[in-house]
Amino acid sequence: MTASHSDTTSDNVNPTAQEAVGEASRDAVEAGTVDDQRGRHDLTGFSPKARAWRSFFETSAIISDRMEKRLHSSTGLRLTDYNLMLLLAEAEDNQLRMGELAEGMVFSPSRLSYQVKSLQKRGLIDRFADAEDRRGMTAQLTEEGHRVFEQASRLHATHIKQLFHPALDDAEADTLRQICEQIKDTVAAADRA
Repeated sequence: MTASHSDTTSDNVNPTAQEAVGEASRDAVEAGTVDDQRGRHDLTGFSPKARAWRSFFETSAIISDRMEKRLHSSTGLRLTDYNLMLLLAEAEDNQLRMGELAEGMVFSPSRLSYQVKSLQKRGLIDRFADAEDRRGMTAQLTEEGHRVFEQASRLHATHIKQLFHPALDDAEADTLRQICEQIKDTVAAADRA
């Protein structure tokens, strides 16, 4: 709950303190840390890029949460499970070395290992020593993994059409894709620096 203006300017506060609070509030609005219309402090800022970042971050979290809940309630899969299985389904012979899988998932090897073991216990993927390098491991979709992935893929596509497609037209979708590619390039360049 936020305090109203009257809560902060009671009779027992001296006029100098009241003036200082008012001046600080005006300075904060000018500096972009207080949204004048909502009266809340926003530490992200109010420049166009700050607002875009906040919107991008919050929207990504919201849509990921809704997609995860829908997918999990229908199939028992998390989004990370689905993404891992998607990478395997798209790969030649439905298999990838663990390093390639980790790179595609943007996971640390230890986190990926846990994920793979979890899916392996459910019979959705196999893991075995790489034929070319016995020190490396390869993951592959099983027949059951294919069946579950195909079911999940149909449901996931429906969820995307319900939650994402109505929000933008084709031109906006293309612009959004280009922006996302630019962001990925910027992150990759920062990683190399």
